[in-house]
Amino acid sequence: MMNKKVLVGMSGGVDSSASAILLKEQGYEVIGVSMLLSPSDTTEKYKDAVDVCNKIGIKHLFYDLKDYFKSTVIEYFKNEYLAGRTPNPCVLCNSVIKWDKLFEKADVLGCEFISMGHYSRIIQDENGYHLKRGLDDKKDQSYFLYVMKKSVMPRIIFPLGEKVKSDARDICTREGFDFFSRKKESMEICFIPDDDYQKFLLENFKEFKKIRPGKIIRDDGVKTTNTHEGYPFYTIGQRKGLGGGYSEPMYVSGTDPVKNEIRISGRKGLSSDTVLVKELNFLEKLDIRCVYTAKIRYNTQPAECRIKEIENGLIEVTFKEPVFAVTPGQSCVIYKDDLVMVGGIILK
Repeated sequence: MMNKKVLVGMSGGVDSSASAILLKEQGYEVIGVSMLLSPSDTTEKYKDAVDVCNKIGIKHLFYDLKDYFKSTVIEYFKNEYLAGRTPNPCVLCNSVIKWDKLFEKADVLGCEFISMGHYSRIIQDENGYHLKRGLDDKKDQSYFLYVMKKSVMPRIIFPLGEKVKSDARDICTREGFDFFSRKKESMEICFIPDDDYQKFLLENFKEFKKIRPGKIIRDDGVKTTNTHEGYPFYTIGQRKGLGGGYSEPMYVSGTDPVKNEIRISGRKGLSSDTVLVKELNFLEKLDIRCVYTAKIRYNTQPAECRIKEIENGLIEVTFKEPVFAVTPGQSCVIYKDDLVMVGGIILK
């Protein structure tokens, strides 16, 4: 008989709470776990998660991963900015925390499955298991999930994959939970709740305090006396903090960590039709004859493209129409309709 014991990652928000409720209704033995990740995390932060578990009659526990999270995700976050790249900590977190560490805890507890409130789908057919976009296009999180291994897909349940956000709210309201109405939807990086990453880096790492203002170099060769506050605090496509006096809106087009310089350009100079992608995780076999779509950041629509595998473990993505602000360090994820094919880190 199948072990129907499932460990659910619970933040105290509507999505993870609705997932726990649905799994209990489907006959699973559910255990809720709240992971302490950020240096400022306390058990009080997850009071709502505890309340939900108590009310629906499931066990809840805390999992303190602060040290591990700091040595992996936060360390990566710091090093990428020092290298002049823009990190994507949510992708790494899904890999080393939500898949590796959560499965470790599930195995200790004897749980066959793990679950989270992600709006994505894992489906099974005659060819095995596959990752697909969620039904709710606005909430789909498959962009962050491409790093999962196919071998763990049979053990992952996404109860909200076939639902939309309003469904999750309705499920929680039906169970008598009204505290979600006072909660703002979280869109920031979890360990930077005020979304001020410059402040976070300056307050937590001495390396960033040593970086001084530097030159701004225009790609068109026109001289400017404007300066920047330090290269790590700028990302490609950024407009703020570049000073004034330009004849058109200017955007960051690149950074130079060695010279502590940033380059800027008009919008047209940030358009590109080709992207090189490294550190690939293939979930499906590519066919170079096919037309695919790709996302180069989370909050964009997939754009039509073609793929070519090249040497040194890279793929070249060529878009039908130029895309704006290709950013090294961010992820590029390739889709065939709703199916996640492959993803990796943008090299250039």
